[in-house]
Amino acid sequence: MRWGLALLALLAPSLGWASPTDTCVQVRTDVADAEQLKKLVTVELDRHSTHKAVESNCLSYLRVELIEVAGVRYVTGRINTQVPHRERVEGDDLAAAVEETLAVLLHNDPVRLRGPRQQSWLRRQFATLRSGRTGFGLEAYQLVALDGDGGIESLPGLALHVRREVADWQIEAQLAVGLRIDEPRGRALTGHGGLKVGVRWYFGQGDTAFYLGTLAGLELQRFEGPSAIDGAPKSFSAIGFALGPRVGVELLRTARARLDLFGQVMLPAFTATDEDEGVVDGWFPTASLGVGAVF
Repeated sequence: MRWGLALLALLAPSLGWASPTDTCVQVRTDVADAEQLKKLVTVELDRHSTHKAVESNCLSYLRVELIEVAGVRYVTGRINTQVPHRERVEGDDLAAAVEETLAVLLHNDPVRLRGPRQQSWLRRQFATLRSGRTGFGLEAYQLVALDGDGGIESLPGLALHVRREVADWQIEAQLAVGLRIDEPRGRALTGHGGLKVGVRWYFGQGDTAFYLGTLAGLELQRFEGPSAIDGAPKSFSAIGFALGPRVGVELLRTARARLDLFGQVMLPAFTATDEDEGVVDGWFPTASLGVGAVF
């Protein structure tokens, strides 16, 4: 029996049975009684098995502020030094706004995510992902492609992406499609798309933060042009692996909906070579500038 209890004690941290993180609560408001707001936040905090409200010897610090702007109330919270999260109070339902704010903040507490010191870096990252926040986004961009002959191709595109964000980094998956909207003259890039995954690192913890990332995955390039054999119009598609960097700035990070301004470059690991009709033969790296909304 004693051996069984000892084994359970050793396995408890890895199974998620670690004791709750002692957390001090600070509130600030000019539109309601501060003590009542603190009681509401404390009760909601204690509902989470990962944290416990205390008055001293704190491992984490939770700060919650209730403000009113133009007749609309907002709850803004921050756990330690992480990015603040803001929720609008719908009607008189202050409890719902506090509940949503704490759900986001406590799942991204770096003290909790860091875990025991003996954990490996990789294990800590997987633990972080399980507690992260999922977001979805829509992007509009303008793509420019260069080939070895000095030609320039440009076409607009749209991209959908899903991401998992934790602390100051995230992973994402992206599906992008670009189509030429004007009539091509001669050989032209008429379609471009890709399915890629990537990682971003954010620099800054305020409402605005710059980021640096990378994308990698499958890329499709479609061309139309005259055949080198008989001059008849033909089409050719090439698909292969591509990767490249992405840089940008994310705005409104304390709100539910965010704005993303970005630029990225993709370097294909293949050439578009039409051996049958000779429509195209070249290497086409691409560059994009765009804007996106994240929810």
